[in-house]
Amino acid sequence: MGLTVKDLFDIEIFKNFKLIAGEKGLNRPITATEILDFEFVQGAEGMSRDKVFEGKSIILSSLLFAKDDPAIITDAVKRLNELNISCLAYKPVFIKEMPKEAIEYANRHNFPILEFGGDEFFEDIIVAVKTEIGAGTDMAEIELKLESIIDGDLSAKETARFARRLNPEFRRYIRVVGILDRNLTAEMAGTFIKRFSSVEKLRRKAALTRFRDGCFIFLSQETDETSRFDAMLSDIYSVLGIEAKSLRIGYSSIRRVDFEFGKAVKEAFWSCIVADLEEVDHKNYEDLGIYRFIVPEINSHSMKEYMEEYLTPLLEDEGELLRTAKTYVLTGGELEETAQRLYCHKNTVRYRLARMQEMLDPHSTEKEFFENLALAIRIYMLMKYKEND
Repeated sequence: MGLTVKDLFDIEIFKNFKLIAGEKGLNRPITATEILDFEFVQGAEGMSRDKVFEGKSIILSSLLFAKDDPAIITDAVKRLNELNISCLAYKPVFIKEMPKEAIEYANRHNFPILEFGGDEFFEDIIVAVKTEIGAGTDMAEIELKLESIIDGDLSAKETARFARRLNPEFRRYIRVVGILDRNLTAEMAGTFIKRFSSVEKLRRKAALTRFRDGCFIFLSQETDETSRFDAMLSDIYSVLGIEAKSLRIGYSSIRRVDFEFGKAVKEAFWSCIVADLEEVDHKNYEDLGIYRFIVPEINSHSMKEYMEEYLTPLLEDEGELLRTAKTYVLTGGELEETAQRLYCHKNTVRYRLARMQEMLDPHSTEKEFFENLALAIRIYMLMKYKEND
């Protein structure tokens, strides 16, 4: 379901808005925000707004057009309702009270009128509503764009345009955080997005969107100081109620948003996958080691050919030897830990490794065998993961 007038009160900037009339119209949908100040200055008979105002909008106004003639406010309210506008929100700058006739009309026709008089600026309200609308709609399209970025199918120009669409106010530097949570439902994701959108100081410099079995968090700052990004992410975790240690999280490097946005998305995505494969709570792209060599070439024929030629004897049955090889690589070649994870004696692991070396790489030293095996197994795991996704 899209944004409604009632949902506005869940957005931080609307917390001090008051409903003046039209309570039964709170379920009216909102798809845009527009400003009205000068258009009705000549009175209702001078209105020709059909092609300018879009239906299903929230209209913001200081009622400047009625400064010298408050009587035309009622006619304006009538015309807005006829144009299928969803809501009028006014600031009592020039007109202190909404005319009784306008309130009565709004109540009869279920046309919501809101009053606000704090420090809210029109521009901030517009950004807040636009962000909320963007958070609740086009999720499927956003996921497809992210998939295209990860697969390298989106041009630099299209990627830059997508970044601006996610948040036009992104600062100079970006860090992307990929979160994997297979228990995350669409409803939970929607709740996360609403919580995030309700905090203006975060919303202005960041973005949050669902992706596969998890989500992406986009953080931006004017400087590339890591501490600033860490503090911002901590605030977001707190707002969302996320316990980072219970998830698989991948962190990109800090990149320039104007021409490295796509690179940051890819880094966060693959870091998240490696964290899941290695069963650790998080991975920084800078710490991926050999994976940084594999990931950019993951779709290349030569990479797949090397893996298949090296591992063919293990891939034919995908039995205990392949499981042992994967576990041995993931433990960094630690015999004892490998045995513990496989619930067997370490001598059993030694025997299996000797068999594998004889089958795969009989002329290598023990060190060379581990290096070659580790490369092939990591390629295999990443390709298998991608294939299953």
